[in-house]
Amino acid sequence: MRITLELSHRQRTVTLPINNSHLISSLIYNIVDKSSSEYAELLHDQGYRLQNRAFKLFTFSPVYPGSRRKWVMHENGTMSTAEALLHVTISSPKEEFIEHLVIGLLQEPFVWIGKERFRVETVRKLDSPDFTDNMPFIMLSPLVCTTKRELEQYPQFLFPGDPEFERVLLENLCRKYQVLHGREFTCNSEQFSFAIDPAYVERMNGKIQKLITLKEGRSDETKIKGTLAPFRLQAPRELIEVGYECGFGEKNSMGFGMVKVDAGHVLRHVEDIHPIHTEVPGYGE
Repeated sequence: MRITLELSHRQRTVTLPINNSHLISSLIYNIVDKSSSEYAELLHDQGYRLQNRAFKLFTFSPVYPGSRRKWVMHENGTMSTAEALLHVTISSPKEEFIEHLVIGLLQEPFVWIGKERFRVETVRKLDSPDFTDNMPFIMLSPLVCTTKRELEQYPQFLFPGDPEFERVLLENLCRKYQVLHGREFTCNSEQFSFAIDPAYVERMNGKIQKLITLKEGRSDETKIKGTLAPFRLQAPRELIEVGYECGFGEKNSMGFGMVKVDAGHVLRHVEDIHPIHTEVPGYGE
């Protein structure tokens, strides 16, 4: 399920850090906490467990202006807009998460993103798409995959085209399915294919990797590398639905791996016309 929050402010312009995903994540936990501090703490500290792994089973989009206007990027690491209404979309297959989110907003309609205060004007539920076993998507936030090899201290980031990328992405989806449904899902590599839109890669001169900084300037600052580009996924419908609702790849609860269906790509694919990918709000080159 997905909901979109419409946020208003009373300033001439509003300014946020460009790297703000940790602020949106904190916003979500704070809203849930107003409904149930016990659930918020459990979700933050433990999540939904599968053996030694924990999944939060939610993701969210960047904050984007209510019109087609883009953010104005500044050299000091901030971005601003004069748009009076901003939006953020939150996605999760867990009904209890969405319920606590909505109840929390009823308790307190004012929220903070960093130092900026907003009023939640509307909460709108979005219709789910019709899932098939072959679908085109636009990444709203970078998709992150990692692997940790023996004797290596830190995980290595993987990107489309790397030998292990599809295997790691598939295993991640299967684990999320098992957490959600309580049973394993079997899918072999022949049923799974991930393909970045080559026309977009050419248009971007191959620059589809994004470096995002979490908690910038703090002692626990972390840099995350991901892929940001339209893609087509062939996989069992059940796994595609899991990725759409939970987020594809890793670090979804920090705002990574959120997508939307590229409906225009479907039409142009039929007509054999290359799609033109819209700039993703909140992420500059």
